[in-house]
Formats: sequence, structure tokens, C-alpha cells
Amino acid sequence: GWHSPADIDNRSQMTALLDKAPLGVAVRIARIDWNAMSVDEGRRLREFGLMEGCEIVPLHRGSIFSRDPLALTIGRMKIIIRARQAAAIEVEPAAA
Repeated sequence: GWHSPADIDNRSQMTALLDKAPLGVAVRIARIDWNAMSVDEGRRLREFGLMEGCEIVPLHRGSIFSRDPLALTIGRMKIIIRARQAAAIEVEPAAA
């Protein structure tokens, strides 16, 4: 859900972490906690164009056994990130 106390901040009541975001719905990246991942991981995500303010669509999660990894589209690209990385990315609903 969108409303666990940890996710709510005063800018917007609607942020959630990407690993919990609904699938198939466009969201905008509100914040990325770069400190939660290694320098290499951060660089790789930036190379994919994942940064604050960009719009992405989470497609599907992992396998039957695990929520890892998360597939998403950014622009016309489809990329796959780890659930752990998704947990460092805060998203909000994209403006309609």
C-alpha cells in the first residue's frame, strides 16, 4: 500500500518504494538513496537513465519463488534491477 508511516513525508503523501509499487502503472522517481547501493550499482542505474524525476513502469517481479529481480521500462528500454536496488528508489504516481 501507499501509506506505511515510513514512506510518508510532507512533500507528498503518495510516495512508495519501488519494490512495493503496483505493477503496470507509470510512476515517477521521487528520490533514490544512492548510499544504499555500491558505487558500481549506482553508476549502472544512472547509465540506464534511472534518476530523480524520470518516469518508469514496473512490469513484473522475479519468479514464483522470489521477488527478485524487478523488470521495468524506462523510455523505450526494458531493464532489470534487483529488489534490493528497487527498495532504495522512492516513487510517486506519474502525473496523468
